Amino acid sequence: MGSASTLELLRSPAGTRRRTLGYVIAVLGPGLLVAAVLPWRDRVEPLTIGFAFLMVVVLAAAVGRLGPGILASLVSFLAFNFFFLPPYDTFVIARAEHVVALFVFLGLSILISWLYARAVERADAAEAKERELRTLQELSRDLVVRGPGQDAYRELLTDVVERFGFDAGALFVNDEVNGLEERVVVGAPAGAILPSWNPAEPGRAPERLPLSVGARTLGLIVLTGERPALDGAEVRVLRAVCDQLALVLERDRLLRTATDAEILKQTETARRTVLAAVSHDLRSPLAAIKASVTDLLDPEVVRSDTDRGAVLLAVDQETDRLDALVANLLDVSRIEAGVLLARPETVDLADAVTGEVDAASVRWPGVRIQPSFSSSHTTARADPVLLLRVVSNLLDNAARAADSAEDRTVGVEVAPRGDRVAVRVVDHGAGLDAAARTQLFLPFARLDERETRRGPGLGLAIAKGFLDLMDGELWLEDTPGGGATFVFSLPEAG
Repeated sequence: MGSASTLELLRSPAGTRRRTLGYVIAVLGPGLLVAAVLPWRDRVEPLTIGFAFLMVVVLAAAVGRLGPGILASLVSFLAFNFFFLPPYDTFVIARAEHVVALFVFLGLSILISWLYARAVERADAAEAKERELRTLQELSRDLVVRGPGQDAYRELLTDVVERFGFDAGALFVNDEVNGLEERVVVGAPAGAILPSWNPAEPGRAPERLPLSVGARTLGLIVLTGERPALDGAEVRVLRAVCDQLALVLERDRLLRTATDAEILKQTETARRTVLAAVSHDLRSPLAAIKASVTDLLDPEVVRSDTDRGAVLLAVDQETDRLDALVANLLDVSRIEAGVLLARPETVDLADAVTGEVDAASVRWPGVRIQPSFSSSHTTARADPVLLLRVVSNLLDNAARAADSAEDRTVGVEVAPRGDRVAVRVVDHGAGLDAAARTQLFLPFARLDERETRRGPGLGLAIAKGFLDLMDGELWLEDTPGGGATFVFSLPEAG
């Protein structure tokens, strides 16, 4: 809706032009009626002519309201008497009933003018209020349907400038440190509109509309342009829009504060989690390596080649553990940063699982790992490097649970699942309760934070992240008889 139509809607329809037209009708209308009916005045009843004059009065009152209606009543009264009541062409009235009819006509026409004008004015006021509310609703919709941010403020300010016929406008937001800062400007270069105005400056004063919530001033809207001063309806609409914009600014400020607080909370939680992981998972292998190397370097201790080999083997194992932990930390950071990419190709899951089963059997000599492969196709689309890490982490997780269980067997099953291929890693350990399942695939998650033993840690989070990159899925099922079964699936190779 353009500025001209908006201004026309908000202003009273009974303006100067309509009032002038009403006076014209009040003067010319009776004359035209006299010219039209005068040749037949002897054939037409005076009562009929009186009703015709009443129609002119009603028309004048409808167009110009009360003033033109009263003027039309007086002019019609005189014309009716002079031209249509005998004796004609004189203001003398011959019959008494004509006197009564004439003055009844005058009183009735004035009363009709007053009542009709009042009714029309009330109707116009209701329509003007409805138009005012409609304009406010359209402007308010701009704030509701658009999200928070600069773009929403700019579109609303542009709409206000165009609707109300201004040339330019600017939104200033109150900063606790720097005061009023220009946030959005429309129709003018940045910095061209100032929040303050000096009355001594030439030109028309800009419209300055404060944005307040309660006793707090959140900002200011400044509108400039060569247009008439705002009328009452326009002021009410703009005041309501400014109140709503102030609430939106406060909402956005609170939203930013809550977001910053949540980010700070998550950052602090991640920092504490990483520190906990570093303090335990990194220090444990480092302490073992340091103790072993210190023992080997002690000149007072005499060791055989067999003992020295056992110590070096322990150092090698702890170094591998440390290397795996550092690699996991790096993988988690790459996954969360979104810089890791998968390169899928056709992979035989049976071959990948077989190789990792052999490696896991070496790492967990006390656990029996039993693979089982379907006779159907087991090829899938996957990144071979990421796939091996997924299988390795799931096998280590299952072996860790089985190592402390009565049944120290881990089952690995590979079989088709619809248009995908699924791998099931089954253990018969203690299983997981409902509370642990909610954080199972989060980085550094633990089965029990009060215990110092290593829980799922990073392995499951990395496996979940790698599978997401390969269009895979990972979920947990209960093992019949107790334990946990981790299942992941990948798209079957075409």
